[in-house]
Amino acid sequence: MYQLVYYSELKDLVDRQRYDIVALGKAITNAESGQRGYLLTGHTLFLDTMEQGRMEAKSVMARFDQHANQLTEIGPQLKRINQLVHEKFDVMDRGIQVQLSAGSYASHLSLSKDKGHVLMMQINHLLSEADGKLESLRADYEQQIRERMVASVLGAILLGMLIISVLIFSYRSTMHLIEQVIKNQAVAEQLSHHAEHDLLTGLPNRRSVDTHLHHIHQLARNTSRPFAIFFMDLDGFKKVNDEYGHALGDALLVEVASLFKKVLRQTDFLARQGGDEFVLVVSIYLHRAELIQLAQRLIQLFAEPVMVRNIPIEIGVSIGIAEYPHHGQQIKQLLLAADKAMYDSKKNGKNRYSFVAE
Repeated sequence: MYQLVYYSELKDLVDRQRYDIVALGKAITNAESGQRGYLLTGHTLFLDTMEQGRMEAKSVMARFDQHANQLTEIGPQLKRINQLVHEKFDVMDRGIQVQLSAGSYASHLSLSKDKGHVLMMQINHLLSEADGKLESLRADYEQQIRERMVASVLGAILLGMLIISVLIFSYRSTMHLIEQVIKNQAVAEQLSHHAEHDLLTGLPNRRSVDTHLHHIHQLARNTSRPFAIFFMDLDGFKKVNDEYGHALGDALLVEVASLFKKVLRQTDFLARQGGDEFVLVVSIYLHRAELIQLAQRLIQLFAEPVMVRNIPIEIGVSIGIAEYPHHGQQIKQLLLAADKAMYDSKKNGKNRYSFVAE
């Protein structure tokens, strides 16, 4: 009976350690998502998420230290993980400091493939290695338990009750582990979505534009197919904010995003660049005439006032269009060209489209 209880407790300890390994990985992921969200949006709400992830990680590491003498098999991994976790949060803190010092461009500096990415890969590798050892230990303990259960089949009723209690406890521990993993995964996915999408309109944000353009650019280079970038800026939006307030201005942006999506195809990529600026990437077309027709449809959306909270709002849209490879071979060239073409539309009377000057 003593040995049965002993190995059952060890198995439960292994289960808790495996749960803590999952919890540590999710805590760091949550903290990293919070940091990225703050760097991209400047919302301090994401800093709370980052600090919550940091506290959860510290709590898990404390539990690791508490049971270090009982599970020495993963001691080296846990020691190295502890060092890497501290380094990871140091890198994240430096990223926040860059944001505070460098302002709106800090996100581009902090979200590059830097040391933080390498550290996360090392942490995940060590966590996986430690979990593998724990899984092997758990299998050994289960084997020991089964052997002692077989030897104790003819034992007293008390032993049977003990076995039932152990199984119930193990089941509850396993169910709790599964529930926590699902919950943490859902939170991580939600934070990841927020980091890559505009909180107001739900459209992809500036970071998603960079990721999408990188993918389209690589595809275009491999297939020699063109793509186009539309820079779109609302005409008269500042006047709306001044006359009706920012709340109605925000509601107008949501309505404009909805109007844009009505005339786009599923293959077109629409994002909010910031403020009243939108970016559209058209990756499938044959002739420039298709781009002209699309630009005209976008402008036509504002031929009549846009109704926002029962208030008719008169606005327009100025569009600048750049084509790959005709107007540039690199993404940065194309973005600058489309932006300049949009300002040409502004200077030439607004509510119109312009291609990059030949």
